[in-house]
Amino acid sequence: MNKGRLEAFTDAVLAIAMTILVLELAQPKAPTFAAVWELRQSYATYLISFVGLAVMWNNHHHIFQLVRVIDGRVLWANCMMLFFATLFPYATKFVDTHFFDFVPELFYWVVFCMLSVGYFLVYATLAKADPGNEKLRTAVVRPAKIIADFSVKGVGLIVGFFYPPAMIIGTFAAMFIWVIPERKAEKALKIR
Repeated sequence: MNKGRLEAFTDAVLAIAMTILVLELAQPKAPTFAAVWELRQSYATYLISFVGLAVMWNNHHHIFQLVRVIDGRVLWANCMMLFFATLFPYATKFVDTHFFDFVPELFYWVVFCMLSVGYFLVYATLAKADPGNEKLRTAVVRPAKIIADFSVKGVGLIVGFFYPPAMIIGTFAAMFIWVIPERKAEKALKIR
């Protein structure tokens, strides 16, 4: 199968999800700084969601430069990942509307975690689809980052039982583990 169609589909779905995020932002009630300040939680949840999707897209794009072969498992894993990406506008609005409540924060946290699981599943299926691609296999095996990612999110969940916004703060902090694309992929691309 041609990886180009999968990349184009992923780009389109993420672009739509990111666009819907901004369309869900409320307008200030008045043209004043005070009215803008009242929406600070809306802007914060928008920023966290947008950056989360951008980090995921950036890493997806980066790794896909090493991909030679995809199969049906990769397509389904990618669709699962995109399913959770498309829930971001809904989860973001839910948290925005009820920022200090446990259930919306937990829902957002679950969506973020499931996006991560989908993301890791895509890379596991990529490695199986092309077992001879050592450059790809080396680039996608990142146990330290995965453990750090879920550890930070786990701490956010535990603290979230006492202070619900800790869950969204934990997911935001975990994103920074992935901001810099995998160095192994960069080295493999330079060797090509």
